[in-house]
Amino acid sequence: MVFILYTVLDSISTNIDERQKLGDLWFNEHLESLEDSIRDLDKELKHASLEQQAKQNSENHEDKIVPEKIKNDIETAFYRSKNDHNQCTWQTSPPTNTTFNSQQLYDSLPFDNPDGGIWTQGYDIQYNASQWTSNKKLKIILMPHSHADPGWRSTYEEYFVHAVYHILNTMIDILETNKKYKFVWAEMSFLSLWWDQATPKQHSLLKKFLKNQQLEIVTGAWVMNDEANTHYFAMLDQLIEGHQFIENKLGNITVRSGWANDPFGYSPTMAYLLQRSGIQYMAIHRVHYHIKKALAKEKRLEFLWQQTWDRTLSTRIFTHLLPFNAYDIPHTCGPDPKICCQFDFLRGRQSYKNCPWGINPVIIDEKNIQERAELLLDQYRKKAQLYRTNALFIPLGDDFRFRTIEESKLQFDNYDKLFTYINQQIHWNTHIQYGTLSDYFAQLLQEKPLTEFPSYAGDFFTYADRADHYWSGYFTSRAFFKRMNRIAESHLRAAEVLFSIAHATDLQGKIFSYFPKDDLFTKLIISRRNLGIFQHHDAITGTAREHVVNDYGEKLLAVIVLSQIIMQQSAAYLLFQDRYSIKSQFLVSNQEFQTFESLAIRKFVSFHKHHMIYIYNPTDQRRLEIIKILLHKYQVHVTSDNQTITDCQIDPKWSHRRSNIINENQFELLIQIDIEPYSLKEYTIHADATKKSCPLSKIQYVDEKQIQTNLSTPFKIELIDAKTFEIDNRVFSIIFSKNGAILNVQHKKFDEKLHFHADLISYGTLRESDHHSGAYLFIPDGEARFIPMSDCDFIRIQQGPLVSRVVINHKLYGLQYKLTNTIGSNDNLIHISTITHLDMNKDTELALRLSTGIKNEREFFTDLNGFQMIRRKTYDKLPLQGNVYPMPTMAYIEDDYMRLNILAGQPSGVVDVFLDRRLTRDDGRGLGQGILDNREVISTFKILFESRHKIADRTAQTGYPTLLAHHLSIELLYPLHIFNLLASKIFFNELKLFPKPLPFPSDYHLVNLRTLSSNNYNTVQHRPSKDIALILRRFAYNCDENYDKLFHFEQPIFEYFFQVNQIEAIEQTSLSLRYRKQKLNSTAKLDVPFAEIVTYKLRLTE
Repeated sequence: MVFILYTVLDSISTNIDERQKLGDLWFNEHLESLEDSIRDLDKELKHASLEQQAKQNSENHEDKIVPEKIKNDIETAFYRSKNDHNQCTWQTSPPTNTTFNSQQLYDSLPFDNPDGGIWTQGYDIQYNASQWTSNKKLKIILMPHSHADPGWRSTYEEYFVHAVYHILNTMIDILETNKKYKFVWAEMSFLSLWWDQATPKQHSLLKKFLKNQQLEIVTGAWVMNDEANTHYFAMLDQLIEGHQFIENKLGNITVRSGWANDPFGYSPTMAYLLQRSGIQYMAIHRVHYHIKKALAKEKRLEFLWQQTWDRTLSTRIFTHLLPFNAYDIPHTCGPDPKICCQFDFLRGRQSYKNCPWGINPVIIDEKNIQERAELLLDQYRKKAQLYRTNALFIPLGDDFRFRTIEESKLQFDNYDKLFTYINQQIHWNTHIQYGTLSDYFAQLLQEKPLTEFPSYAGDFFTYADRADHYWSGYFTSRAFFKRMNRIAESHLRAAEVLFSIAHATDLQGKIFSYFPKDDLFTKLIISRRNLGIFQHHDAITGTAREHVVNDYGEKLLAVIVLSQIIMQQSAAYLLFQDRYSIKSQFLVSNQEFQTFESLAIRKFVSFHKHHMIYIYNPTDQRRLEIIKILLHKYQVHVTSDNQTITDCQIDPKWSHRRSNIINENQFELLIQIDIEPYSLKEYTIHADATKKSCPLSKIQYVDEKQIQTNLSTPFKIELIDAKTFEIDNRVFSIIFSKNGAILNVQHKKFDEKLHFHADLISYGTLRESDHHSGAYLFIPDGEARFIPMSDCDFIRIQQGPLVSRVVINHKLYGLQYKLTNTIGSNDNLIHISTITHLDMNKDTELALRLSTGIKNEREFFTDLNGFQMIRRKTYDKLPLQGNVYPMPTMAYIEDDYMRLNILAGQPSGVVDVFLDRRLTRDDGRGLGQGILDNREVISTFKILFESRHKIADRTAQTGYPTLLAHHLSIELLYPLHIFNLLASKIFFNELKLFPKPLPFPSDYHLVNLRTLSSNNYNTVQHRPSKDIALILRRFAYNCDENYDKLFHFEQPIFEYFFQVNQIEAIEQTSLSLRYRKQKLNSTAKLDVPFAEIVTYKLRLTE
C-alpha cells in the first residue's frame, strides 16, 4: 500500500485544477493542521510519560532488568491485570532466533546485478579435486522427474490426454525394465485421472514401485499450489484431497518430501502445512537470484525453515534450494547451461528443440565417454561447492518430459553409461546413482546431522529471475478470477459444514426421510477437486492462456453451484426433517451465478402477503450485520420469530452496478441481522401498508445535471448546495469535497482527525521488446499517474438509518465508500469497494492509493495466505516492482498510537492496492499472450483504525492482527448465506448446528468440518464414510482488552460439537490426516497452540 510510502498528507488532490477548486478550503485546512500539531505534541508528552513510567518501574524493581525486558514486563502486567484468562502471556517470550532471516537479507544485500560470467547471476566457482577421497566421496543422486501443470497453455484435461497419460504409462514401463531406475511424481490430480483409466496390472505395478521405493510421491497434494495468492483453507484442503487419494487408493504410503520447483516465490505457510502433515524435507527453486547468490556464497542453500512466531523449534522443516536460474536440465547439473544442455539427450531430436547455446547432445559411446564424463563431472563438482556436504542433488527433467519410451531410453541409456564409467574411475572418488528426493535427503543425513545446518525464518517474496524482472504482476493478474476463487472457497466451506452436520444427523437414524448423501457427497468431491485445481501455480496466479482461464472459470462456477445445491439440501434436511423430500425444493439460494464470467446477481423476490428467508451463519462468532434482498415493493416490514425487526432500510435498485437510473418497481431491502454462530435463522418480510414500513433512504447529488428527471419514485432526491458533504455513523464522520475527494475523517471514539485519503491511480509499462509488464511481471514505466476526479459521470450520496454511502462513477472505475450503523463491530469500518472493467487497448494497471498520517517509517505488514503476518519494508535500492508484495487477505501499518488495517476480500499485490491489470504483450515467460480478457470485477475492502495501547515493536519479524481484525476478516471472507423459502410452513425459527450455542472461544476458528470419503467408491459415485475431520485454528493476535473482554476463552471439548452418543472414536492426527498422533475421549479439551492448526478425526456412530 502506498500509504506505506506516502504519509502525513493533509489533503490529496489529483491535479492542479482540482487544487485550485479547493483553494477556498486552504485556510480551514491550515487551522486543522495547527490543531493536529497540538495533538501530536500531546502524543509526544504521553509517550514521554510512558517511557518515564518504565524507567521508574525499573528503578523500583529489586533486581536489575535490561530495558527491553522492562517494556515486556510492563505490557504483560497491563494485560494480566485486565484479562483473567492470560491470553496474551504467550507473547512475552520472543520467537526463537534463527541463523538468518528474510529481513536481515533485505537489509544487508545490495541487490546489484554484476555479470557473474558463465553463471551469469552468480560467480566463478573453483574447486580442488583432492577434496574428495576414497573415504569422502562425492555422492550424487540424480532424480528423474516430469513437471506437469494442471493447466497452463492447455487445460488440465487436455494436458492429461496429450501428455500426462502417456508420461505415467511410460513411467510404469521404464521402471519395470531396471530396478535401479527411479522417478518422482507430485500432482495427485493427474494421478487420480490416470488411476481411473489404468488397468489392474498397472495399479499393481504402481503400488509395487511405491513399495520398493523406485517411485516416490513428493508432496502428494492435488496440485503444486501457488503460495502468494492462495488462502490457507484452500492450500490445506487440496493437500488433504491429495493425501486422501493416496490413503484410499494407494494404501500406507509415507510422503516424506515436498517438491515445489515451479511456484513463483515461497511462503512459510506452505512449509508449516507440510511439516505439520508429517513431511520432513522439502525442495524449492524460484527464489530471487540475488538471494540465491548470497546464500550460495555462505553455503546456506540448505537450511531449517522455521516459522517466524515459533517459540519451541517445533515447526522447522529441512529445506533444499536449487541454486541456478531454472529447473530444466541445462540449469540443474552445474553453473554452465551450455554444458549441462549437452546432457539433455532429448535435445536436438526432430521432435524437440535444440540447445540454445549452439551445441546439442551426442549419444554416449566408447569413443567419447571419457571426455563426456569428465565434462559432466566438472559441472557436478562445481555445483557441490555451494553446499555443506558431499551429497549432491541433481534433478533430471522438465515440463511434461518422459512422454515416450523412446525419450526415456535416450535419457536412461546414456546416463547408465555415464554412471558406470564415473563409478569405475576409482581416483575420481565419486559415486552417482538414480534416486528419489528422499533418497537424497537420506544420503545427506549420513554426511551431517540437521543440527549442523543453519536456520531461517521468513518468506521468499518477491521473486526476480533476472535484472529488474520482478514477478509481482501475477499478484493481481486476472483479478476477476482471484475474487471468484474466494467466493468459491466460502461456498465450499459453508457446504462442508452443513453437509457434515446433516450426514451426522442421518447416521443417527432419527429422521426417517431419505437424505441423498451419496449424490451430495459426490458433488462435494467434485467441488473440492475443482477448487484444488484452481490453487495450481498457473491458475489462481492468472498466468494461463485465455481458453484455459475460461476452463478454470467453469470449474469455479461448478464449485459455487454445486455447493449451493449441497447447502440447500442439507439445510432443508435439518430444518424440515421428516417432511423433507429430495423430490421437493424447500430452499433456494438468493444469489445466482449465471455464467463463469459474470458477477453474482440477487434473485428478485415477488410475493403477495409475506416471504420467508433463512440466513445461514457459517462462522465462529455472532454476526450483527446487514443483508440485502431485492423486492418488488417498498412498503414492507420484517419479523423474526414473530418479533418485529425495526432495523431495516429501503434503497433504490439501480439498473446496473454503475448506473444512475432507478429501476421502477424494484427495491433493495436492507435488514440488520443478528445471528448466532453456525446457525440457521428465519426472517419474514411482510407486505402490509397498515404497519410502519422500513424507512426509505435519501438520495443526494452534487450536480443538478446528474439528477434523473421525469422519474416517479418514492425516494426523496435532493441537490447538495454546499462545497462539501458528509456521511457519518457512531464512529466516523467523513467529509468529502464536491468532486468526491475525502477531505477529513474524524474518529469519534478517539476524538481524532485521521489523515486518511484514497485516490485511484494507474501505471503503464515500458515499451521495450523484452522489458515490459505481462501476466507474470510488473515493470512500470515510472511513477503512478493520478486519475483526475473531474472525469466523474456522477457522484451520488445515499443515506439511511442503517447504511450511508457515497458512490462515485468514473469513466475508468466505480468507487463506493460505505458506513454502517448497526451497533456492531462493522461500524468501526470504512467499507470501500471498487468496480473496474479494463477494456482499453493499452497497457494499464489500476490501483487504489491510500494515504495516512501514520508514521510507519516505510515499514508495513502483509499477511501470508491469511495465516500469519510478516514485516515488510520499502527500499530505495529496489525498483518499485521489487517493493510490491502479495496481500492475500490483509495488511496494516502502525506507529506508537495508531494502526490502520486494510482487510481484503480478494488477493492482490500491494504497495499501492492493485485492483486489475490489462496488458497487450507477453512478458517472455512462456505464456505467449498478454492479458486482454478482463471482466467486470468488484474488489472489496474494509478499513479499520485501531488505537495502540503500547509502543510499536520495530524489530519483530512478524506481527499480529487484533482479535477484532481477525473476526472482521473472517466475516469478509465467509459472508452470510441467504436462502429463499419455497415451503409454506416452517418448523424451526432458528436451528443451531452444534449442541453448544457458543462452541468456540473467540480465538478459535473452525477451518473446516470435512466428511471423509469411504474406500468403497467408484469413479462416478463417491460415498461418505463415518469419519469427519474437525480442523481448528487458534489465532495469534494482538491483545485489545476493550474488545477481548466481550468474549469467552473457555477451551472447547468435543461434546460441544457432537453428542456423546454420536462419537465412536477420536484421534488427533497430522494436518492432512495421514498419521495418528493420539487417541482422545469426548470430554478432552481441544487444546490448539497459539498460531497453529490442529486436525482431529472423529468416527461417528451409526
